[in-house]
Amino acid sequence: MSVALRGNLQDFGIADVFQLIGQQRKTGILEFKGGQGSVQLRFDQGAVVSAAPAGARAEQALGEMLARCGLLAHEQVVALDRECDASAQTVPRLALARGWISQEDLDKIEDLLTRETFFSVLRWKVGEFDFRAQDVAHQRCFDSLLGAEQMLMDGLRMVDEWQSFAEVIPSEDAAYEKVAGFEEYRSRSQLDASQMARAELVFQLIDGRISARRIIDLSMLGTFDAVRILADLKQAEVIAPLANEKQRSLRPAPQSPRIRREQVRGWIAGLLPLVLLLSAVATALHGASKGDQRPGLELRWDPLAALRADYAARGVRHALEAYRLADGRWPGELTELAARGLLDTAALAHPEGRPYYYVEREDGAVLLAPER
Repeated sequence: MSVALRGNLQDFGIADVFQLIGQQRKTGILEFKGGQGSVQLRFDQGAVVSAAPAGARAEQALGEMLARCGLLAHEQVVALDRECDASAQTVPRLALARGWISQEDLDKIEDLLTRETFFSVLRWKVGEFDFRAQDVAHQRCFDSLLGAEQMLMDGLRMVDEWQSFAEVIPSEDAAYEKVAGFEEYRSRSQLDASQMARAELVFQLIDGRISARRIIDLSMLGTFDAVRILADLKQAEVIAPLANEKQRSLRPAPQSPRIRREQVRGWIAGLLPLVLLLSAVATALHGASKGDQRPGLELRWDPLAALRADYAARGVRHALEAYRLADGRWPGELTELAARGLLDTAALAHPEGRPYYYVEREDGAVLLAPER
C-alpha cells in the first residue's frame, strides 16, 4: 500500500480498512468523511496514535474535550484560542506550558478522545475513507499504543453491546435525579468492585441539573461505559429522568456569594502584589499606545475576574481537604461542605453563578470547572 487507499464504506467496510493497516503495519493518516463530519486517525506501524474530529486548527477537538471534561474552564480555552492565532502553538500545548494541565491529564484526555471518535465512526453506515501513507510525528511511547486490530475488536464488541442498553437512555440532553441511595443500588447490582466504583462516580454527578452528556464528559469514562451505567442505574430505579417543566424550574439563578470580613482581608493580602503588577503593565501599555504602536493581538481577558474565579475555586478545594482531614474520607457531594459549615452555600457556585462539580477519582478528589 505505497499509494493512497480510497474507497466507500458501503463497498469496503471500516473493519477491512483497519485490518489492512494493522496487518501491514502501515504508518499514515486515515480520514473518514460522511454526513456526521470528518475524522482523522493517525497510525504508527499499524498502531493507533490518536483519533479526533478534523478541525480548522490542529488539536482543536482535544482542546474542546479538555473543557468538556472539566480540566479547563471555557474562559481559559477562549483565551488560549485567541493566542493560537498569533503563534504556532495549540490550546492543549499552551495549557500544558502554563501548568493548567499535566502531561498525564493530556495523555488521558487524548486517549479518551481517540476511543470516543473511533466508537462514533464505527457506527457510521455511509461515508468515504482515504488513507495516506506518510510520517506521523508524535511523542507517545510506542508500547502504550493500541494495535489497530485490537482496537477494532474492542470497538466492534462495544457496538454490538450498545444495542442492548442505548434505548434506555434515548437522549443525552435529558437530566436525571436520584430517587434512591447508592447503597440501595449496591444491594441490587451484580457489578464487580471496579465496575461499582465507576457506577458510584456517575451516581455522584447526578444532581437534577446537568444533562446526561455532561455527566458522560465529567466522568471521563467514555460514552459507552457511562451510558451503560446510567441505563443500569435507571433500570434499578435509583435514578429517574426529570420532566421538562421540572428541569427548567431547577435551573439555578445566578447568586452573589456573601463575603466575610476575613475573606476580604485574605483577598487584599493575596491580590495586592498582583494588582500592583497589573497596574505596572497597564501603565506600560498606555505609554506604548501613545508612542511606538505595533500591530499585535488584542487581548480581551479580564485579569481581576480570573483572579476572583481562581480564589473562589481554591476556597472550595481547601474545604474539600478540610473535610477529608476531619472525617478521613471525601464528601459524597459538595453540599456536605455547606452542611458542615466549611463553606457558605453560595460559595458552591462560580462567581458568575454556575455550580462547581466534584468527583472522586483514583488519584483523589477533583474539583471540576462549572458548566457554561
